[in-house]
Amino acid sequence: MRWQQAWEIGMAVVEALSPACDRIMVAGSVRRCKPEPNDIEIVYIPRMVGRRTDLFSYEDVPATEAAVQELVERRFWRFDEEVKRNGPRHKRMVQCPLASGDPVVIDLFRASADNWGYVLALRTGPGEFNKIWAAHPWDGGCLPVDVVLKDGYVWRRGKPVSTPTEEAFFAEIGVPYWLPEERSAIRLAKYLIDRVKVKA
Repeated sequence: MRWQQAWEIGMAVVEALSPACDRIMVAGSVRRCKPEPNDIEIVYIPRMVGRRTDLFSYEDVPATEAAVQELVERRFWRFDEEVKRNGPRHKRMVQCPLASGDPVVIDLFRASADNWGYVLALRTGPGEFNKIWAAHPWDGGCLPVDVVLKDGYVWRRGKPVSTPTEEAFFAEIGVPYWLPEERSAIRLAKYLIDRVKVKA
């Protein structure tokens, strides 16, 4: 896909799901403005709605479940049958083939208000950039020794830390906030080398 095509498809999905979300954004290589993205990634926070469970009780459920199902039922998208992902935190869908015959893959990643920054940064990438900030120094990364990334959250000294924005997330792990298109493993590695030189 060309970037413009991927952007337009991603934004069409964002528009379709927006009424069911508190927040939603295109991420991945499209957000980084890669000229030819391979797929489309979207991060969202679902809007919770009440659903009757019996005569006297209600439960809160994400409105996005019904919204995604509607896209499938209207035959705009179908769930990927080869790489099956249809869980509560990750859904993978494929659009009807384009004129070229190439399928368009879209991944939907659920976040919350407390971990939006972490999930958005993780799903924006690029992968080699992520590998550095997600690993501790003894594994070749730069993650602070008292920080652990697990279950979609940042944990410091055994307690979850709120990361409502990307800026907040990168501040927690000691990495500068750079625009998505400016993020690369080379730039991060250079920053870390320069930081060591300054301390020396």
